[in-house]
Parts: sequence; structure tokens; C-alpha cells
Amino acid sequence: MSRARSRSAALAIALLGAIACATLAAPGAPPRRKLYPDRLPAGPGREIAERACLVCHSAQLIAQQHKGREAWEKTIAQMEKWGAPVAPAQHDSLRAYLTARFGPLPGTAKP
Repeated sequence: MSRARSRSAALAIALLGAIACATLAAPGAPPRRKLYPDRLPAGPGREIAERACLVCHSAQLIAQQHKGREAWEKTIAQMEKWGAPVAPAQHDSLRAYLTARFGPLPGTAKP
């Protein structure tokens, strides 16, 4: 490839990149939604989850699980065996919170 042709190709790529950036940041464009949160969403049981789960895990890791009630129960039991600070009285609240906020996606059949 000639030097002039190489410069033209580089200029074209740079121009396309600038157009793409301008389009994404254009006024009136809808804000980009994050796929997973940086924080756990509000709701009864969030404080328990923040204290017991975020010690070792990110909110993103929890949010991507999409487990049903039984699967969250199994996960909580395993985490307790590994030392997660969940009091027996908080167990039901934590499971209910996780199931309500991070339950199965519509159309999936996870228990």
C-alpha cells in the first residue's frame, strides 16, 4: 500500500471514529443504561445484602445471577458455610430481597 493511500485510510478511520463519538454524545440522545449496577437496588433487605454479600462480591456479580428462590436459598447456605455474616433471623429477608431484585428473567425456568 502506498504512503498516500495509507494516510487516506488512517484519516478515514479517524473521521469515522470522531463521527461515532459525536453521535453517541449528541444532545437529546437517550442516556446509556448500565447493564449491571454499581450498587444494589433499594428495597427491604438491601442493608443485609450490602453487609453480608458485598464483603466479597460486587453488586454486578450479584445482579447477573438471576436465580429463583430455591437457588438463592442454596447460595445463601453455601455463603454462610464460607463465613458470610448472615444471622439466622435475617436469612428469609435476604433471600426475599435477592429473589425480588435478582430473580429469574422472564421466560426462564430457574427455581
